[in-house]
Amino acid sequence: MIDLLLDFHSASLAEQIADKPKRSALNQLTRTLLHKYNCGVRPVQNWTSPTLIHIDLIMQSVLDVDGKTQQVTTSIWYRQIWTDEFLVWDPEEFDGITEISLPSDAIWVPDLIISEFQVVSACDLELYAFPFDKQSCTLTFRSWLHSVSEVNLTLWRSAEDMDDDQKSFMDDGEWELMSVPSCYWQLRLDGRDYAHIQFNVLIRRRPLLYVVSLLIPSIFLMVVDVISFYLPPNCGTRITFKTSIHLGNTVFRVNLMDEMPATTIRTPLIGIIHQLLSSSLFQMFSHIV
Repeated sequence: MIDLLLDFHSASLAEQIADKPKRSALNQLTRTLLHKYNCGVRPVQNWTSPTLIHIDLIMQSVLDVDGKTQQVTTSIWYRQIWTDEFLVWDPEEFDGITEISLPSDAIWVPDLIISEFQVVSACDLELYAFPFDKQSCTLTFRSWLHSVSEVNLTLWRSAEDMDDDQKSFMDDGEWELMSVPSCYWQLRLDGRDYAHIQFNVLIRRRPLLYVVSLLIPSIFLMVVDVISFYLPPNCGTRITFKTSIHLGNTVFRVNLMDEMPATTIRTPLIGIIHQLLSSSLFQMFSHIV
């Protein structure tokens, strides 16, 4: 007898079956398997035995990280594998057929969800060290209806095998994938335990763009501001000079605020520096006027 492993996102199995008897055997096998099959019933012979769901995830790319809305858009390859104890047959009775592809709406499928999933997944971004920040975003898989006594979760591959997935990561964007560690835990609600598998997506920002377009010009403004002290106090050029520096710093602050979330626990360090610079420039400008 053969236990059929079902892949949630697997490609359909296309076998060229030329002879009519084998096609008839395939049709007969399909009818036999789905006859009296109830896709709303968990596929176990002993209802007290849990269904073990194997979860596999590959992070392909980080498409976008929105600091203002605290959301991250990722491209992932995800599959879940389990054993359906009702979909078993003897290959000798069906012309040696050992595998079959069935539509997902015809069989039982786990009701797993991603806890953080919205249109994109929610992520609590820590931007204090922006643009030299590292972020940890989670993807938590759990069953919505079944407790651990009915549906349990486990990883399909080992942590070492999942570390090799970084080779397939599209590593040419703003963010660099560091690792995707995972952990298993159970949450107890109303006297029942629910299984969870959580993937922590650890990413690091490539700061070069912000260093060139934001930090270096800001440092340049600070240096120029120090040089302006050597100008005569009553010189009209000094007032124009200070005004230009103040306007330039304001532009950089506006660009910086576009990257920051609407609410944040800690003000980014670069924002504090810009605020101090703006305050000093304004104070010196008021003394000049």
